[in-house]
Amino acid sequence: MAPTIRTAASYSTHKEYTVEFFGEELIVTLTNDSSVISQWIDDVLYYNSRRFSSHPLVVGVGVQWTPPGYFSDSPPAYNDYADSSPESDYYAESPPPPERCHNSRPPVDTLQLCVGNRCIIIQLSHCYCVPVVLHSFVGDRETTFVGVYNGQDARRLHESEHQLVIWNLLNLRKYVVDSQGRHVRGRCSFEEIVEVCLGRRGVRLDRTVSMSDWSAFNLCDDQILQASVEAFVCCKLGVLNHLWEV
Repeated sequence: MAPTIRTAASYSTHKEYTVEFFGEELIVTLTNDSSVISQWIDDVLYYNSRRFSSHPLVVGVGVQWTPPGYFSDSPPAYNDYADSSPESDYYAESPPPPERCHNSRPPVDTLQLCVGNRCIIIQLSHCYCVPVVLHSFVGDRETTFVGVYNGQDARRLHESEHQLVIWNLLNLRKYVVDSQGRHVRGRCSFEEIVEVCLGRRGVRLDRTVSMSDWSAFNLCDDQILQASVEAFVCCKLGVLNHLWEV
């Protein structure tokens, strides 16, 4: 069965989802709110402290931006989720869309982080500011950050409006091994990596979703599902392959 997603709750500052990944349940938070970001970091640091975890902190990382020339209709308003029911609109009114320059690389729209079964999708293009704790979190040299197809991600984050400097972002494809201990390296797609290393078939990064509008306030379920699953797989394989030792 392919991964599935459902809306769990909608609040004034964020939206929560649950993702089913072959019997594992992921808790996914979508937000642009500094206090929610800070609380998420505090929670994962607590639950992954030495008291609860037998290994150093491993974080799955994903970064998304909207392809050049892609413009959506005016999004609904900033930080207004209407009510606490899952069916409520994510935002209500319409602020000006983010500024985009045709002559430069598109700005980063989202940053996905995953620790264990907890994922957060931070809508950077809709953050007036990000908390200092996020800078400290991604810059921690004792944490292992793992992504995939991420040759531009660290530079893009550094060049973004929020100037996030992520410490030593590893590319999963260079380190993971299959069930026989053979290095996968660059020869496999994401779908093949998941099948070879986790035994799960049909988990792919859809190009249509990857090339969609990540600057939108209302990200669709397909975007949220793909972003969270990518970060989760990177975290899970980072732990299974002891990437803090590389």
